[in-house]
Amino acid sequence: MADIDTRIVDPPIIRFQCPKCGHDLEQTIAQLKSSERMRCPGCGVGINIDTNRLANAADEIQKAIEKVPPEITIRFYR
Repeated sequence: MADIDTRIVDPPIIRFQCPKCGHDLEQTIAQLKSSERMRCPGCGVGINIDTNRLANAADEIQKAIEKVPPEITIRFYR
């Protein structure tokens, strides 16, 4: 039986589109942090990655997620 601590966990994926051709792109956060530039496989355009803005956006998303209540009750009245 495999040790649970050694299992492989998929890293979070960022999905976006090429600003030039609209090709669907996927990168892990680690891949985005490791390079300031990537190339679209659809059209070959160079895409600059602003890792500071990416980190700030990730922080804002995390804060928003933390504010969501664990349970929401909806009641219908007649």
